Amino acid sequence: MTDRRSFAYLKKVGQLIADSDIPVYVVANKNDMVHLREVSAEEGAMLARDFECGFSEVAAAEQVAPVAVVFQEICRAVLAARRKSKHSLLERMLGTRSSNLRLYVRGKSDSALPKD
Repeated sequence: MTDRRSFAYLKKVGQLIADSDIPVYVVANKNDMVHLREVSAEEGAMLARDFECGFSEVAAAEQVAPVAVVFQEICRAVLAARRKSKHSLLERMLGTRSSNLRLYVRGKSDSALPKD
């Protein structure tokens, strides 16, 4: 929020990863320093809409709870992307897009089976 160059850099980076499956979340820091603001909240929200991701403004030095909420949101996005990636890999391997697909679950190992 207090550095226009960081905002411009974020725009460039966002364009580079726009077509990937990398989870993105725009977080603006130092929202307590209103007198130093160079980037408006509207600009941040518009950038987040362009990236199709979440957006938050925080004051990391003074507000721990909002930072924790943002971190949890990012973790959820990463986990969702990993789940999606695993399912798409399985679909490519099996050549199916069925949602009723049951994954193979390994049972007891051969060493645990009775010996004849």
